[in-house]
Amino acid sequence: MKKLFKTIKEYLKNYYKIIIVYIVILALFLVKFPYYISAPGGLINTNDKIKTQDNFKIKGSLNMAYVSEIQATIPTLIFSAINKDWDVEKENEVKNDNETIEEKNYRNKKLLEEANDISLLVAYKNSDIDYTITNNKVYVTYIDEISKTNLKIGDQILKVDNQKIKDKNSLFEYISTKKINDKITLKVIDINGKTQTRKATLINVLETPKVGAVITETFDINSNKKVTFNFKETESGSSGGLMMTLTIYSHLNKIDLTNGKTVVGTGTIDINGNVGEISGIKYKLIGAASKNADIFIVPKGENYKEAKKIKKQKGYKIDLVPVGTFEEALKYLKNLK
Repeated sequence: MKKLFKTIKEYLKNYYKIIIVYIVILALFLVKFPYYISAPGGLINTNDKIKTQDNFKIKGSLNMAYVSEIQATIPTLIFSAINKDWDVEKENEVKNDNETIEEKNYRNKKLLEEANDISLLVAYKNSDIDYTITNNKVYVTYIDEISKTNLKIGDQILKVDNQKIKDKNSLFEYISTKKINDKITLKVIDINGKTQTRKATLINVLETPKVGAVITETFDINSNKKVTFNFKETESGSSGGLMMTLTIYSHLNKIDLTNGKTVVGTGTIDINGNVGEISGIKYKLIGAASKNADIFIVPKGENYKEAKKIKKQKGYKIDLVPVGTFEEALKYLKNLK
């Protein structure tokens, strides 16, 4: 044993400088700071995210764009200081108030589930395919700090004042019959699977009674035209809703909407086919352009204005297509030449 300690001591004496350098380098890359860096991402081929019975193939590609979000280390902070397309934000700027990073990740996972369910629903509706909706589940995915409730993130709402909650709309409709400052009782299943009773006092939001929570709904859609999703555990969020809907529609109807082009897009989708604005449009457009995409479909409004400004600044040749609904995007792609 003494011989071993002597050998180690001798080794440290001879190589301590090299060891210190290794430790410093390791610290540079592993020590993380309470900052996040938003940077241009890449493309996710939405054809790879679904599987249908027919395995329809297209010549080009339909893609969703994403933002790269990196927790800051010393090297990434240095690089962001010299790269105008990398932006540093404090941890509390990349999440909502009264929310941890873990809770944000949970919310985004549920938003992805909801977006996929809605994408499938809208694609079925526009394809005249028969379907049934079952197993609706309504979850609390965010609680505002001004709310007056003991609801917890992850609660699945079953009843409100003994009124059964069948879906998200039935919850909203019941709340709309109440008054500001009314008290309600909610029966829920918590994130650990236990039945709980929660309380809430309705708050004033734009002169309307609200609980002060974000509600996310998931459901099952049954049809003889089965579609299954294939997303990684690390993938989340609702901003790919429009492109997933277009992709599912393309496969269900065996229509190539690309005309051999690389089509990229972003935007949420609701059950009526309306396209909603998203965050991070700058990084998504830069990412799409860096992959030599031909077309970038973007929500109308502020997203389009920002994308148009960035396209001009960067001198991109990519075609920007502003849309407000699924039908507008579909019409554009059907007429693509």
